[in-house]
Amino acid sequence: MTAEKMKFKKEVNPIVLQNGIFVAGHPRSGTSLACQLLESAGVHFLSDLAADEYNKEGYFELSTAKELEKKLIEKAMTEENVAELNKIIRELNQPKGLTGLKIVHIPSIFFYRHIAKKIRAVFIFRNPSDTKSSILRRGISEFKLSWFDNNNALVAAHENIPKSIVISYDSLIEGKQSVAKAFKKLGFNLKMDTIKKGYQTQKNSQLILTADEEKLYHLLKKLEKKSLK
Repeated sequence: MTAEKMKFKKEVNPIVLQNGIFVAGHPRSGTSLACQLLESAGVHFLSDLAADEYNKEGYFELSTAKELEKKLIEKAMTEENVAELNKIIRELNQPKGLTGLKIVHIPSIFFYRHIAKKIRAVFIFRNPSDTKSSILRRGISEFKLSWFDNNNALVAAHENIPKSIVISYDSLIEGKQSVAKAFKKLGFNLKMDTIKKGYQTQKNSQLILTADEEKLYHLLKKLEKKSLK
C-alpha cells in the first residue's frame, strides 16, 4: 500500500468531537437569534454567510457544513462525507475558546452525536404558520425537509442528547429571563438585551396547518416548558 493510500485511509476515520455546541432548527425558526445570544456568551460560530435584510446580524452558517448536512442524510458516513465531516470537526475542536455550529437539516445532528465525546445542543422551533410564511417571504417555495419531518427529528434529537434544551422563537424575541436560565443549564451566561424585537419578520400568519403539524407544535411547546423550568 502506498503512503498516499495509507494517508487517505487514515483521513476517512472519523475524528472525535471534543466539545461541541450546536444550534439546530428549521429555517426561519430563530436559529440565528439563538446563535447571536450564544455569541454574547463567548461562543464563536463557524460562518461564511454575510448579514442581509432578513438576518441583520448574520446567518451564523457555514455553507460547506450546510451542504454536508444534506449529504449525510442522503448517503450517511461515506468516505467522502467523513472526510468533509473531519474538516468541520477540526475547526470545532480548535483550542481557542468554544466554537459552535448551526444546523438546519436537523437529522444530520445524529452523525455529530455519534462521534462526540461531549455535546450540547440548543433546539429552536417556531409556530409553523409563521415559519412557512417567513420562508415564502424569502422567495423559497420549499425546503428539502418539511417543517413536520424536520421538527419531528428535533424531538428525537432532544431525547437522545441529554445536555439539550428546546426554545421557541417567541421566547427568544421577547427576551424572557427564563431563556437565560435555560441556557445557563448548558453553562452559558447570556446577554439577553442582545436580541431586539425589531428583528421579528413574521407574526400571526393565517396559513392553514395540518392536524399533525398542530399536534407536533403543541408537543414542542411542552418540551420548551420543561426546558424553561
